[in-house]
Amino acid sequence: MKQKQYILIINAGSATIKFQILHEDSFEVALKGIFERIGSSNSFYSIKEQTSNRIVARNFPQGVETHKEALEIVLDKISHWQRKIKIVGHRVVHGGEEFKQATKLNQNVLHKLKKYSQLAPLHNPINLACINVCLDKFSKNIKNIAVFDTSFYQSIPDYAYMYALPYQYYTDYGIRRYGFHGISHQYVAEQAAEKLKKPLKKIHIITCHLGSGSSITATKFGKAIETSMGFTPLEGLTMGTRSGDVDPAVALYLMKKLNIRPTEMENILNKKSGLLGIFGYSNDMRDVMVASGYKIPGYKAPKQFNKSEQARAKLALEMFVYDIKRYIGSFAAIMGGVDVIVFTAGIGERNAIIRGMITRNLKLNQKFKTIVIPTNEELMIAKEAIKVI
Repeated sequence: MKQKQYILIINAGSATIKFQILHEDSFEVALKGIFERIGSSNSFYSIKEQTSNRIVARNFPQGVETHKEALEIVLDKISHWQRKIKIVGHRVVHGGEEFKQATKLNQNVLHKLKKYSQLAPLHNPINLACINVCLDKFSKNIKNIAVFDTSFYQSIPDYAYMYALPYQYYTDYGIRRYGFHGISHQYVAEQAAEKLKKPLKKIHIITCHLGSGSSITATKFGKAIETSMGFTPLEGLTMGTRSGDVDPAVALYLMKKLNIRPTEMENILNKKSGLLGIFGYSNDMRDVMVASGYKIPGYKAPKQFNKSEQARAKLALEMFVYDIKRYIGSFAAIMGGVDVIVFTAGIGERNAIIRGMITRNLKLNQKFKTIVIPTNEELMIAKEAIKVI
């Protein structure tokens, strides 16, 4: 009798690693877990084995500094699964134009991927570190597959992905819009079609992936035709610590005014802006909402906010919602209408107040439905990885 074979999925974010073990044929989940607060104090992991409902958790008060260290801890903890794993699937944020579909990983591919780390500095270095851990830990018979966030956007037309810059910057340096969160957007778009009981190729969908990083995608007849993120995951919506859309002249002006280097400006735009930059206290949407006067069930803010913080929190919240409505309106116009707006990811799935703010008084040229679909990037990665094998 053939032994069951499994796929291990590694989905590394800026401060987390989500992981699942799925059966290679049925995609039934055998184990799932998450390692949170990597790089901060009070790091912790939680692992649940589905067959036994056994949950294992551990806290690290001093923190776990790197994703490499966190993943090594996880792999040691689940080492009893190692013989059953046939494939390891990895989420990689940026694959540029070179990697248009899921790809088997080796040192040559990793060398090529390194150049994209400067375009996704919060994610790609982490993704590559986790890949290297798995290449070291698992035997050469186990195939490591990269699935790219950018792959879903290969269908975006050139007039939408090009910037109005000298054309040779595109040909020489690959300057264009790439789009991100594609694994999530593709999954929830497919699920939306199933829920509506309509063919994906016959509907217009706007998917809103709203979390610490946020993006919106327009999917027309099953193909992505526009998305809010661009050359890097910085463009688009107001996010947790990322600025979203900014006049490029602002960055140039500040670099001269503050006498700062490009790396410092990049740090400001990626890590000190967005909700954090406006609110000033936190990039956590729960804190923003509490300071704005809303009650969040099960959450208590760590402090009482003064009037200045309250005013800035309200402004940050209004900017967040406004940007989303602005993009929804423009994408609906581009597609010639929208049948369904999908909300997913941490804020999109769990925050009914913000969903209401977005859809309230949102007038488009046709009736549309709104649905919430929990994203499942791990399942999407598994399905794409299997295609390579």
